[in-house]
Amino acid sequence: MKKINKFLLAASLAVLGLSSAQAASLSISGTTAATVGQSFTLDVALLQPFDGERAGDELLAFGLGLSFDSSLLALSGVSLATAWSDDSALTGVPISGSAFPGVADAGQASLQLATLSFKVLGAGQAQVSLLSQYGAGNLNHGLVYLTAPTLDVQTGHSIALAVPEPASLALMLAGLAGVGLMARRRQG
Repeated sequence: MKKINKFLLAASLAVLGLSSAQAASLSISGTTAATVGQSFTLDVALLQPFDGERAGDELLAFGLGLSFDSSLLALSGVSLATAWSDDSALTGVPISGSAFPGVADAGQASLQLATLSFKVLGAGQAQVSLLSQYGAGNLNHGLVYLTAPTLDVQTGHSIALAVPEPASLALMLAGLAGVGLMARRRQG
């Protein structure tokens, strides 16, 4: 009888995912410097998405909050990777997606989630941060696995934002003036 009870307890813990030692981490990669008026993209991925998970597990959904200084950057778009359906309108979470069936553990070292597009509005040091707050009671946040508990993740990325140099601007204006003069000569 004790063997059956231990088996049922172990099976229950496995289904609830309480015995998992998750190691997935969130990553933002892309540009580290940009100038005012320029647009750029940042890629959001999970590194080691299934480390510490049971073989054959699946990532079903994710939800990530986004923060940045809106006086320096404007978010111009979020596009999810091919495997994901955009759930942001449904969940109210800026970066959220789901896949049914889920994305299976195929031994991948990374898993692309989304690409964020920004336009630079001002000069300074900008920080783009992604954060899930499932543990704080927001059920639409975190990494949702089939058999493991929901995992909270966070990461940040710094970008140096500068005003275009006057010399570059002067050179561009001189080039445009030269093109204008050549076009005028051809017409006359």
